[in-house]
Amino acid sequence: MKSKFVVINKKGEIFDADKYISKSKDFSILIEREALGKGVKPSVDQEKPEYIKLAKRFGFSWEKNADIGFMSMDYKANFMHRLVKDFARQVVHQIGMPILEISGSRMFDMSHPVVQAYSDLFGERLFHPSVGEKDMVMGYDCSYPQFNLSQGYQMSYKQLPFAHFSINECFRLEQSGECMLLYRGRQFNMPDLHPYFKDVMEAFDWYPKIEKQVREVFQNSKRGFVLSAAVSSLQYWEKYKEEICSIAIRNKKELLLEIPLQDMNKYWIVNVDYKIIDAFGQSREIACIQIDVENAKRLDISYIDEKGEKQYPIIIHSAVSGGIERYLYMLFDNFRNHFPLWLHPVQLRLIPVSEKYNEVCEDLANKYAKQVRIDVDDRSESVAKRIKLAKEDYIPHVLVIGEKELSQSDGIKELEDMIVMIKKEIKKKPYSPIDWPIMVSKQVK
Repeated sequence: MKSKFVVINKKGEIFDADKYISKSKDFSILIEREALGKGVKPSVDQEKPEYIKLAKRFGFSWEKNADIGFMSMDYKANFMHRLVKDFARQVVHQIGMPILEISGSRMFDMSHPVVQAYSDLFGERLFHPSVGEKDMVMGYDCSYPQFNLSQGYQMSYKQLPFAHFSINECFRLEQSGECMLLYRGRQFNMPDLHPYFKDVMEAFDWYPKIEKQVREVFQNSKRGFVLSAAVSSLQYWEKYKEEICSIAIRNKKELLLEIPLQDMNKYWIVNVDYKIIDAFGQSREIACIQIDVENAKRLDISYIDEKGEKQYPIIIHSAVSGGIERYLYMLFDNFRNHFPLWLHPVQLRLIPVSEKYNEVCEDLANKYAKQVRIDVDDRSESVAKRIKLAKEDYIPHVLVIGEKELSQSDGIKELEDMIVMIKKEIKKKPYSPIDWPIMVSKQVK
């Protein structure tokens, strides 16, 4: 299907993409990759990317006894994964509407008309396991359980808007050559948000409030993003041009828009992706927002309006923080510049100068364990070697404890000041104490 690409600048002005010159390096790359079809030349760096080394150091890897695209997480990796889930919950609850978190099955019967209707939208990327003689499908996203519940609700216009939210495993049959550790797997966790609205304009009215939380995600990660969008028809582009242009104006960013020359077989008016340009020079989708105008009717999700008549709500599809694994990919890709302290499995390591001080260090770690994540390197190596090992473990803060530190009030004050500094930096972010041994010698690796 042929399309044309335009750029909407920060003022809402529209230009042909192939003639547009941007001052932004990242946005220029986005135009080259998506509008002009220019690829990236392979390099040695791409064969052994740094982010994979980092991810593996924290415990993320492909599962050895599974097909490509299925990931294994060691205990510290899984701990980080749980924290990101908590972060995803945190940001969606700040949107300002009722958020109803639900869960449901990850496997569905293709003979059901609702499953068939929705599955037709995704084609070859679906997993089709066989259960006896039944053709089943694995959840492509978290929509099925949410929509199944909505279908059974007796909704009124007075209850709109509200949103369903889930964090569940999803399955997509990515090609083996497309799989990337963390960024693209066949099994991943999607924080899927589906708000329901009375009409299209109410959806556009709420769009900035959802988008504000998307921006918060990038700002908290100290990561810039680029805007890429598509409309599904020329008719929608002409009808909602002002609302679409306002996305660029509101974000003070250029937006690359794909406009089809013939209508696309899509269920949405507009699909907006919030992307990064990674170390490979590739555009990678992190978060997204879609305005869905068809699935409510297709799946018989309805509400009763002010006149007592049956209407079909407009649905927004959004992953505000992006997929849990993709969020982590974004952070590892930018690790050397910034990695949030709240997500480090260990935020502070105490190094006793000798075995004599192991117990006091353990007591100090336990004292502050509910405030910051501390461990104690009680191994027999030299202090210099243990400082080096802490650096290799990417421990952000290290403090050596010995007679000098314990005999002087300033020594303990240094620890207390460090605790205060860490607490200030991780304030209002998800926190859990470590659930593995505090003493490094007892930690399995």
